[in-house]
Amino acid sequence: MQEYQVGLEEVRFFAYHGLFPEERILGNWFILTVRVSKRADVFGFESINHTYDYGKIFAICEAVMSKPVDLLETVALSIASQLKLSFVDLSCYEVHIWKEQPPLGMLGGRSCVSLKETLNK
Repeated sequence: MQEYQVGLEEVRFFAYHGLFPEERILGNWFILTVRVSKRADVFGFESINHTYDYGKIFAICEAVMSKPVDLLETVALSIASQLKLSFVDLSCYEVHIWKEQPPLGMLGGRSCVSLKETLNK
């Protein structure tokens, strides 16, 4: 079976997520990739109503990223929850979040969290 997928790739947000007090004060750059899928046999291309609006996906990510939390896992779960509420015909979603320059004494690199779920629809 084919799936149709829409998403945002490597969108950058400045936010204040993290366990350490300085992360909540200084903030950091985060990169998100979010994809949503549905079965190819239940869509058409005639209008935006037959597909997923990636503007809505961006709005979900922006709203979740604006509320500081301790863990990236919480961010991923919040985005996933909003995706499932907004797109009732989802067959699958993926949320990938990277934190640039985590406060671990590293000279470069990123930390990351990914969440993927295939729904029984």
